[in-house]
Order: sequence, then C-alpha cells, then structure tokens
Amino acid sequence: MAKGNYKQKANLQRIALLAPGVLLYGVFNFLPLLGLLVLCLVDWPGIGPMKFVGLDNFTQLFGNAFYRDQLVRALGQNLIFFVIIIAAMLLLGTFFALLLSFGTKGRNVYRSLFFLPYPLAGAAVAFLLELIVRTRGPLNVLLVQGLHLVDKPIGFLGDPMLALPTLAAFYSWHRMSFAIILILSAIVAVRIQLIEAAMLDGASRWQTLKAVVFPVLMPAFILIIVIVMVDVFNNADYTLLLMGPEGSPGRATDIMGTFLFRSAFGGSATSVNVNFGMSAAIGLVTAIVILPAAIFLALRNLRRD
Repeated sequence: MAKGNYKQKANLQRIALLAPGVLLYGVFNFLPLLGLLVLCLVDWPGIGPMKFVGLDNFTQLFGNAFYRDQLVRALGQNLIFFVIIIAAMLLLGTFFALLLSFGTKGRNVYRSLFFLPYPLAGAAVAFLLELIVRTRGPLNVLLVQGLHLVDKPIGFLGDPMLALPTLAAFYSWHRMSFAIILILSAIVAVRIQLIEAAMLDGASRWQTLKAVVFPVLMPAFILIIVIVMVDVFNNADYTLLLMGPEGSPGRATDIMGTFLFRSAFGGSATSVNVNFGMSAAIGLVTAIVILPAAIFLALRNLRRD
C-alpha cells in the first residue's frame, strides 16, 4: 500500500512540475499552430477581410512555377545551410570538448572564449561578424597583408558561392558552446573504470575514444542534430539582418525563413504581392519537413524511459 502511495505522489509531483511548461508550450506554440492551419486556407494581405481559398495556397506553392522554384531553392539551400552547421558543431564541438576534458592547460580561458558568444543576441553576433569579414575588415587584412594568402580582399558576403557558408560559420560560432556543453557532459559521464580498463588492455588513446567514449556521445549528437535542425529551418535572423528578405546576392542565401518572410511582408518596399495565407502554407511545409526529427527524438526518449 505504501508503495502505491509513493507512486501516486511521484506521479503528482511529475504532473505539477510538467504542468507549467506544458501550459506555456500550449499557449505560445500549439495554439499558434492551430491558427496556422486556419490561416493557410485563406488569402489575406494582413489587413482587411480574409478570403477563403481552401487549398489554393498549396496548389500555387507546388504547382505555380513562380512559387515552386522559390520553394525548391529555399529548401535546398536551407538543407545545405544545416549540413554545414551540424558538421562544424559536431566535429569542432567534439574536438574542443575533448580538449577541455583532458585537463588542457588554460582550459578555463578556453571555456570563457567558447561560451562568450552564446548569451549574445543573434543581431549583435551578425553585425559583429559582418564587421570582421567585410572587405576592409580584420580577416581580409590578415589574409592579404598579414599572411599574403590572397592578392585582393574576399567578398565573403558578396560572393554567391561564399555567402551561405559564411552565414553558416556565423551561426556555428554563435551556438558552438551549446554543442560543447552537451558533448562535454556526455564525456564526463563516461565511467573512468572503462577508460582505465581499455588502457590496461593496451588500447591507444584513439582506440579508447573510438570504442569507449564515442558510443556514449551518440545521444548527445542526436540531440544536437534535432535541436539545430528545428532552429535552422524555423529561423532566418542572420540572413534577414545581413542579406535582406531577398537572400542576396542573387538569392544565394534564400532559405525557408526568408521565403516565408518575403511571402508575408514582401521582398522590397515596392512589393505588393503579399499573402499571409501563402506564408502560413510555407510555414506548414517547413513544420512537416522537421516533424520526423522531432517525432524521432520524442520516441527515443520514451523508449529510454
């Protein structure tokens, strides 16, 4: 009987702790999602009466060449953007986390440098890094005059081939500490007895990392991939601030967030072809793209519980 009472109390405690978060999530995330489902069925410029059009927004999005070409480009470039970011965060995040876990000299200084940009607003980071990579910025001065690697300054944000990777580098530097924290916590959780046993068996440091440490890091890797994927496909703050809603140069940095923004508010001061219903349809397509990753993470956590 006492055991049953204990379980009931534990369940009540869980409900009490989860209720505020669930309530906030429902108010600020789930209810707007329901509104999105309604909004994607209308044609509405933001003011005035709404015109019900059913699935016409989706028909235009996938059938009209004007919208379809923008969707394919934005989705493809968003995927490239995500791949660059996740590769940098996993590789560099693991490297720096391993350095910090090995008792590297001066690691407290390194921690401060890694974690410094994370609390900063995206706008501050974007403009700070734009100052660094501009043609007369310190990076180009170093490359041209300091190291003599190139003959003339590089237009990192003006070159269609370099603009998107440059923005991905901005994001990676801003959020790198998030990956380092998760990976470092997973490394710390590795039992020292397993590492010592591997060493005693004659395993090298790399063999120990490969057989003992990396398998423990996999849950952290999966969590980082899912969270970054959701964030990258939902947000476009760096691109909107630095490259504008058109995703310049030549829409080389156009991603789903800028496509959505452009559909809702226009790409320029003279644009009048705006439709909140179309932007809602684009948002719903984006949600469907990232939904499998979110479901996978939820199911994985349920199985682990």
